[in-house]
Parts: sequence; structure tokens; C-alpha cells
Amino acid sequence: MERQMDTEYFGIHLQCTREGKQECLLTVKQLLELCFAAKHEGILKMDSMLDDKTRYSDKFLRKAVAMTTEISSSEKIRKCLYNYIISSKHIANNQFLSEIIITEAMCALSDDEDLDYIFTYLIPSYFGIEYDSEVVNVYQNYKKELLSQVI
Repeated sequence: MERQMDTEYFGIHLQCTREGKQECLLTVKQLLELCFAAKHEGILKMDSMLDDKTRYSDKFLRKAVAMTTEISSSEKIRKCLYNYIISSKHIANNQFLSEIIITEAMCALSDDEDLDYIFTYLIPSYFGIEYDSEVVNVYQNYKKELLSQVI
């Protein structure tokens, strides 16, 4: 029997504790680094960043970046990454949330979406209304930090 990611499956697995969402903010920070580099230095820059296996140790993140640099279709990327998500055994729902935001960020980047849209609306929407402002704050703080480095 083939497992599918329908609304019920998605809803059940996406829910996680506040602590789990806090852990996922680390994934958001990594995505910020990768996406900003891709937008400003080209998408292949993400590949070279993955040479730092200590900083980017998550296998799913590494797979998602590799696919994004090699495949131009966001729908193909999404389909493949969702297949990985469905076929894996998630110990904690925060792992599921992390993999979903990685997938959606890479697909949005592949579609050349604006980073403000990705990190102010798209990614926060997976964290829920009660926690989305935390994600937006991470994004805004990252932008401020980048700006202060330029000045």
C-alpha cells in the first residue's frame, strides 16, 4: 500500500511542541544562510557551502540542496523530497516540520521567489499562528546582521 501525504497525514505529523519548533529555528537559520548565498552568489554557491559537513550535517538538507542545484523544476524537487519524507520513519514531529520547511524553501528558491516572501510568509506558515513571529524575527535579525557587516 502506497503512503501518501494527504491533509490528514500532513496535519498530524506537522504538529510539534514549542520546544520542537524552537529546534526547527536552527534549520531556518541554515536555510537563511544557504538561500541568501544562492540569491547573491548563485545557486551553485550552496553546493560549496555544504563542504562544511559539521555545520550542514543534516542528510535531508544536503539532499535537498543537491537536488535544487541539479534539477530546475520545483515540482520535481518537491515530489522527490516528499517521497523521502513519506518513506522515512519520523521519531519526532519536529523532524517532519524541519524536512517540510527545507523542501518548501528549496522549491521556492528554485522558483526564484523573493526571500522576503519565503521567510516572512511561506516558512512561518508551517509553524502556526502562535509561533510564526519567532520565525520572522529570526529572518529580520539575520538581515540586520548582514546589513551591519556591509556597513
